[in-house]
Amino acid sequence: MNGRLFPIGWLKFLTGKRKIEHVRVFALGVKPEYQHTGVAAKFYVEHFDEAGRNRAHSGEMGWILEANKAMNRGMEAMGGRIVKRYRVYEKLLRPAQ
Repeated sequence: MNGRLFPIGWLKFLTGKRKIEHVRVFALGVKPEYQHTGVAAKFYVEHFDEAGRNRAHSGEMGWILEANKAMNRGMEAMGGRIVKRYRVYEKLLRPAQ
C-alpha cells in the first residue's frame, strides 16, 4: 500500500491481508493493581488465538526493556528468545556555572 489508501490501496489491503504470516506486539501493558492476577497471561492467550485464526506462524514482541523481568519471562515461556537488549541510561545534567 506504501501508505496510500486511495485510490486502490484499500483493495491491496483486502487482498493482501491473507498473506500476513508474521505479527508484532507493539505494546502490551497491565495496570500495576492488576499485575500478577493472570490478566497478562490472558492477553498472551488472546494474541496466540487471534494469530492462529489469521494464519500467522511467527511473531515479535518489540521493545521490552532488559529490566522488565516479568515480560521477558513470559516471552521466553512462550518459546521466544531475546535477540536484542534495550537499556535506559540516566545521567543528571547540571547547568554550567
